Amino acid sequence: MDQNIEDLVKTTTRGSLILLAGQVSSTFILALGMLLVARFLGDSGYGSFNKAQSVVQIGFLIMNLGINNALVKYLAQYRHEGKHGYLRVLIEAGIILNITVSVLLTLIVYLISGYVANNIYHDPSQEFFIKYLSIGIIGQAFVNLANGITVGYERMELRSAIQLCYSFVKSVVSPVLVYIGFGVLGAVLGHTAPILLSGLVGAIFIMFLYRKERTAEIPISHLEAMKMILGYGFPLYLSILLGGILPHVYTTLLGIWETDSQIGNYSVVLNFSVLLSFVTIPISTTIFPLFSKLEKNWKELSFLYRNAVKYSTLFGYPIIFTIMSLADPIINILFQDRFIYASHYLRIYMLTFTFIGVGSVCNGSLLNSQKRTDLIFQSTLARFIVSLPLSLFAISRFGVVGLLTTYFVSTGINTLIDYYNVKRIFDFNINWMFFYKIFTLSILSYFIVYQLVTILILHPWIELLLGGFTSVLIYLIGLLALQALNINDFGYLKQISESFGPLSPVVKWLIDILIKFS
Repeated sequence: MDQNIEDLVKTTTRGSLILLAGQVSSTFILALGMLLVARFLGDSGYGSFNKAQSVVQIGFLIMNLGINNALVKYLAQYRHEGKHGYLRVLIEAGIILNITVSVLLTLIVYLISGYVANNIYHDPSQEFFIKYLSIGIIGQAFVNLANGITVGYERMELRSAIQLCYSFVKSVVSPVLVYIGFGVLGAVLGHTAPILLSGLVGAIFIMFLYRKERTAEIPISHLEAMKMILGYGFPLYLSILLGGILPHVYTTLLGIWETDSQIGNYSVVLNFSVLLSFVTIPISTTIFPLFSKLEKNWKELSFLYRNAVKYSTLFGYPIIFTIMSLADPIINILFQDRFIYASHYLRIYMLTFTFIGVGSVCNGSLLNSQKRTDLIFQSTLARFIVSLPLSLFAISRFGVVGLLTTYFVSTGINTLIDYYNVKRIFDFNINWMFFYKIFTLSILSYFIVYQLVTILILHPWIELLLGGFTSVLIYLIGLLALQALNINDFGYLKQISESFGPLSPVVKWLIDILIKFS
């Protein structure tokens, strides 16, 4: 790596670590609170809460218009190029667009709540819940806007602070309200209030960055800035809308054909995706502004893309297959016998994330950074066209299992089309030999650990600890035996470890040990 690229990678790595720390902390706090809510409400109450939430989540998707992604792209690019005149006007345009759209959507969702509750869910109590949840749309608009601006400025600590604020308040307020007798309404209020507070915090951070920005000659008008944002963001918005609306359509279909108990089991399983977010969110969030700085610089992009896919697979696959192998003790520890189908659903759901190995975390960031949002829309449209009829058939026939199968098929279609476009346009490739090695190792680890906890009928905590230790041991030995990482990989890891702060000496020491045994 030349010095410029090395500096960019170190900045990105530092940002990833900050996001990782924030993600782990907020996830732990939020998971604890939501587990308590799920236990207090039971499967039917939790399913009822998620039905109401799914309607408002569609509103969250509709309001974005690709604004925050456009802000990440252009703020990162123009800051890198020293074009500071664009920055203030882009932020102002983003604020105007967000406020306008979010207020309109809040009114629409509020007004249609009665129709949805009575004619779609056939449950009049849902009207009350949906109305309260709709108020959070305005707060979420400011959270989205603040996320885009803070990432564009590579101020990952501010983004993490917003996330921590939301998680902490929700994890305290929601369980307390449910426990003292508010039931599903308590979960609804405990979901809406933290969003509004986080939106306020996000607005404060936006003003902080805006006021720090130097005054410069403004090269474009607000109208031109809005056109720039929407021109870049609209294909991406359609992609987010089509891809993001599907899970809520799925939940609606489940509400038609499945009981609240089955929906509750399914909803609990979705919470485990946060464990993968420890890997996927820090990487995908930080590489987007990094790739944006290197527009048309394909040699450096190829190196960064290949390694981003490699390391996301390296850290993602052990999490995926370990959760699959330990699904039974995990669900048993958390819920005892309350969610009896959850472990089975969890194993199937985790398969969806195996496409990390084919670039599901990185393909979109690369294409978006090079202004190929049209290709992202095309792959998402293909996913939507396949998913909608498949989900109608699969959910009506096979319930939650049919839905999870739809998830897997649609994610695979989306990822493979994106990878094909990356290969066709940029001629970038992933390290297939590494993929084959880590995939084989993951399958081996899954079967060994699963058989171990199945044969040894022990206390769930002992099964979890023993299985987790065995999985880590298999991966470490397997990585060395298969020589999945070479001396260049260790060299790159040592270089970027300098940005790990106080963890740097420990990381370097571990890398030296791996080099010695490799």
